[in-house]
Amino acid sequence: MLQLLKNLRSFSQGKEIKDADILNWANKKVQISGKPSHMESFKDKSLSNGIFLLELLSAVEPRVVNWQVVTKGETGKNESETVPFNQSDEDKQANANYIISVARKLGCSIFLLPEDIVEVNQKMILTLTASIMYWSLLKRPGQLEALAESARDTTPSDSVDIGDALAGEVTSLSVMDSTEAS
Repeated sequence: MLQLLKNLRSFSQGKEIKDADILNWANKKVQISGKPSHMESFKDKSLSNGIFLLELLSAVEPRVVNWQVVTKGETGKNESETVPFNQSDEDKQANANYIISVARKLGCSIFLLPEDIVEVNQKMILTLTASIMYWSLLKRPGQLEALAESARDTTPSDSVDIGDALAGEVTSLSVMDSTEAS
């Protein structure tokens, strides 16, 4: 996990990546992809069904999730939102297994078990999300630097919201090799 955070820091020009930055990045990625779900925190009990994590994986690589094998459970109205409920433990376990399979297929470093997803183990959910974030940044090298630079140009202060910078989409950027930078 420490190495993963260190790797993420390399994308943020040495700025510390906080849990809130990873949370904001994940929520914005899912939102940009047009999905309505989000997570309040890494201990959000709604994560146990795996739907948000699958939507995040789909947001970073749209064709990777086969939604026909995902068990969504029944839906109902809860405080004016349609949310999954009454999903069986077997369905949650199947989704958790599928999340790990898809993340491995992408090349993400996986340190958790399906039970960690079903039981919403906060640290392991954070690690999985950070791993997906790192993979996404590797896939589009330079997006963080360019977004942070554009945010710096439009922000009067020197502070840049890394979470906002991480959430954006930039298609054709390049990163200078660390040897070129010195």
